[in-house]
Amino acid sequence: MNILCFGDSNTYGISPVDGKRFAADERWPSLLGIKLGAGYQVIEAGQPNRTLVNDPPFSGDKLGIKYLEPYLAAYHLDVIVIQLGTNDLKRRFALSAADIANALEALILDIKNYYLHRELPKIMILSPPAVYEVGAYQSIYAGAAAKSSELVEAFSEVCVKQQTLFLDITAIATPSQQEGVHLILESHKSLAEHLQFLIVKQKSHRL
Repeated sequence: MNILCFGDSNTYGISPVDGKRFAADERWPSLLGIKLGAGYQVIEAGQPNRTLVNDPPFSGDKLGIKYLEPYLAAYHLDVIVIQLGTNDLKRRFALSAADIANALEALILDIKNYYLHRELPKIMILSPPAVYEVGAYQSIYAGAAAKSSELVEAFSEVCVKQQTLFLDITAIATPSQQEGVHLILESHKSLAEHLQFLIVKQKSHRL
């Protein structure tokens, strides 16, 4: 079973302590692969600063979702896990929760269109984690704390409409209270454990 984990710096595994990348046995995508074991391949596709809105699906430049399509072409995927939306909350973008949720829906529809005449992988959407307006990111993410809460509900509604799996991670994966944006080490462990359970459960239902 091939699992693609596509997201931003929290998928890439940036540490809130020193800004470096967590080790392979610490960040949630690779930790998920370790926990799942033989018969599973987890493809890590995290990119710091990646957004949903500012580069349309399958186009754009460095931040763009265009980087998803090569993964769809390169692998026979069974599950696509998407964790995006946090960077869209930056004050300079001035986006509403509805704007960001609409972009998520566009991405899901593009994935479905890509697999129009083939078996569609299971799509699993993770909510953005909570954002704390503290420290060096306080100005960058001004107003994001309340908006991130709205985003959870908006993402959930999109997933119901598009019949995709949705996991609200705000209770199980929290950022550093001092840094405010990036997940702490324990959150990576918790997220990997929850995803392991969901993916094994999905596999058993398909057998």
